[in-house]
Amino acid sequence: MLSNCGNMTVHSLSTKGKIMAFKIPSSLANFKTFIMSSKKNPQMKENVQVEEVLMTLKQYLQKHHFVRAGQMLITREERLFALTQDKIPSSKSLVEEEEDSEENLKKDYEDLHEKIWSTIKNSLDVQTKEEIESLNEAVLTIQQEEVQDQRWEGFEEKERPPWRPRHCKRIHDSLLKNIVEQRLKAAQPDSNCTLKSSVQRDIISKGKQLKNDLLQVATNVKICYPEQKICQWYASLYHQAFSVHLKEIADFGLSDIDCLHVLQWVNTHYPRILRHEQLTGLIEYEQLEALLPDEMLMPLEEQFLDFIKNKMLTLCQTFLSTEENAVPELKDECYSSTLAIDVIQCIHGVLESAEEVLGTRSKIMKVTDKVKEFLEIYHCYLVKVTEDHQNAEAVLKANLHCIRQFRDYIIKNADVMADCEDLLTRMKNTCLGYFTKPIHKDLKAKYSKVGTQEWLKNNEHVCTKLLEGVNGHIQKLKNLDNSCPTCTKEILSQLHKEVLVEYVKKIMKKKIKLGDENKQLQAAEALCSNGQKIHTLFTEAGSDMEDLKDILPKLAELLTLKDPHCIELQLVSLYTVYSDFSESHVSAWLHLKGNLSNSDIRNIKKTFSELRVLERTESTPKSFHMDPFYSCGDFFSKVLLK
Repeated sequence: MLSNCGNMTVHSLSTKGKIMAFKIPSSLANFKTFIMSSKKNPQMKENVQVEEVLMTLKQYLQKHHFVRAGQMLITREERLFALTQDKIPSSKSLVEEEEDSEENLKKDYEDLHEKIWSTIKNSLDVQTKEEIESLNEAVLTIQQEEVQDQRWEGFEEKERPPWRPRHCKRIHDSLLKNIVEQRLKAAQPDSNCTLKSSVQRDIISKGKQLKNDLLQVATNVKICYPEQKICQWYASLYHQAFSVHLKEIADFGLSDIDCLHVLQWVNTHYPRILRHEQLTGLIEYEQLEALLPDEMLMPLEEQFLDFIKNKMLTLCQTFLSTEENAVPELKDECYSSTLAIDVIQCIHGVLESAEEVLGTRSKIMKVTDKVKEFLEIYHCYLVKVTEDHQNAEAVLKANLHCIRQFRDYIIKNADVMADCEDLLTRMKNTCLGYFTKPIHKDLKAKYSKVGTQEWLKNNEHVCTKLLEGVNGHIQKLKNLDNSCPTCTKEILSQLHKEVLVEYVKKIMKKKIKLGDENKQLQAAEALCSNGQKIHTLFTEAGSDMEDLKDILPKLAELLTLKDPHCIELQLVSLYTVYSDFSESHVSAWLHLKGNLSNSDIRNIKKTFSELRVLERTESTPKSFHMDPFYSCGDFFSKVLLK
């Protein structure tokens, strides 16, 4: 393998201050011939170039000219090994005996390496041009040594010099690792730091040291390693050392504040350091392993989530306590409350903080457990207000606006708070129920005539009486001190839905049976007419439940169909629009068509059930209204049948 290395130019420094440059032949055999011929043929001296030496080896080391010093020693070791390999006699005319001894060569290499490693140890403190040049000389010399090591790769031990390989690169890498570990270990907290926690002061001091050292590498050290990714190498060393330290901290029980601090460093502060603008393109953060393994990180995340959830709930309950003791005030013609704003700001702040601390939005969903818990507490408070509160009307109107604000915020953050929507709907219904329940109680007698023989014979009169009663309450709501038009609109919309629910419920009470087609047609016409009048009354008053206008006409169409197969299709079509239309509603409505056989009814119900399951798996129920608070998607779930 040595023959493949080619001829090598070496420079010999004699004790008389001369450098002799000559070509070493490509093989040891040729080198022996070369040496013997030079003894016998003085004319070969003409091939040896001799020039004056300006500095000795010691002087090169003093001047930090490590590359030249290293070249001298490589020349000497090549010559020494060649002369001793085959017991070639030494020639003092070519080289001095004392200079060529292995012991002297070893001592000179030790002096060189001592200078090199001393320079490397100071890498992270170099500032001046001279210091940077010395570091560059040390790096180049290490590379030079590595090349010389590689020259002897593949040789048996007896075939190579006993001092090769020297493994300077391995020593260099190990030295840098020790330097990094020692610098982090020795990092001291800033005297101006006011933090009481020793954990936080310790992490901050090491993080600051890490940042400053990496910026030093990017500024002054990198130029000494032009062909190496030295910044990435240093980053990996600091990453490993910092990771070890954080693991030691995480192994012990941490307070909630210290736990938060550790997570902030793992997910926010530390990545921000490695992505510093001066390190852009020099450090690939994504290639580094996680600072903490999952088995250590997850318990910290759970502790942090519990801490921040409980803190959030406590703050929200404090806001609610303030609300309970406050008297609602009119603002812009509406009763107002700051509860929703205060709570939403608190929740939003917690979610943003949790996302930043945990490094991802996917992990913050657990925080909303406490949001739901707070809303349940809030709901209980509203229920108590409806039962006994001297300012119930004003309080509920103010909180209707709060519920609207909560709903808008939760819809915008549905990815983490979807479970709260149904609860907010119940809260809204609780508030609205305070205003609508007395109305339904007053209208009970008028509801009772719907769906009876009297309604079938004289539906115009029955409907008129019902609407007159409804209209009287509508006027009372609209004239109620002219406050909160937004709340009045919500109450009217809710009353609109509830009146229609009561109407359909009475029709499905099975008080009548339409045994012939004429009665079925008469009932269908009554449904369409009554439906139009109810809808007109409420929408003109201010109801926003526009989608309710189609419910009675769609039900009426079922009464006019004769073919059981067409009835099946219409029922399925109804289900695609109203996903809560159930088998019990089908049974009640089919009861009205008295001319259907029991067999037809069974087949229709069976087909509906099968197609309903199929429809449910293949499609999504229609979204009724862009505003979910004014949706009729839950209409039939309100039509409760015994």
